Amino acid sequence: MKKYKKGFQTEQVILQTAKLLFYKNGYAKTSMRDICAESGIQLGTLTYYFKKKKDIAERIYSEFIVRLLSFVRTNTYHIKMNGIQINFHKQIYHYHAIYNDPQTRAFHAEMLHSEYIYQEIILKLYNPYFRDLPNRMTKADFDTAVFADSCLRKEFGLQYINAPQAKTITELYITIQTMTGRLMRIPEATTQQYIQEALTFFENNDGSAIRLLL
Repeated sequence: MKKYKKGFQTEQVILQTAKLLFYKNGYAKTSMRDICAESGIQLGTLTYYFKKKKDIAERIYSEFIVRLLSFVRTNTYHIKMNGIQINFHKQIYHYHAIYNDPQTRAFHAEMLHSEYIYQEIILKLYNPYFRDLPNRMTKADFDTAVFADSCLRKEFGLQYINAPQAKTITELYITIQTMTGRLMRIPEATTQQYIQEALTFFENNDGSAIRLLL
């Protein structure tokens, strides 16, 4: 148990240090050796837990998503919702947490340009919800839709980053979720219902403490 606890603590030191450096310097300008120097952890220890820098970035996104999902589920325990509805609720917080802060937005832009990392994140995001889709989409069609969804999220995200004054974050959310619904063959009326439910939830539940980096 002590060994597990120490390992968990070491992982958390690595992740918190990486978040700080990614926030201050960006992803490309932060090396594994920089993380070692800032955290005081040896390179061999770092690569034992995370073989590559992209593995750290993926874990940061994964833990961010888990915290958002936990927040939504905790505050909707009394409401019967399927996985797709929960995901729609989560996404509004996801976009605000990322796009409201300039440093986090810049880091996320680097991730959007790194197609491998971003597509891996999208796959992890959607795979648990395949069974909740209100249609008989095959797994092959679903995987194709997920790939297309990752592409549209990337393009709309980069458009917003390059011209944030063009629309609000909420408008960005509505645009992307509407397109996601179409890709997943969710009826348009159902998609708009899920979006409106998520927006109402967002207005009444403060999730600003949940952040991707700092």
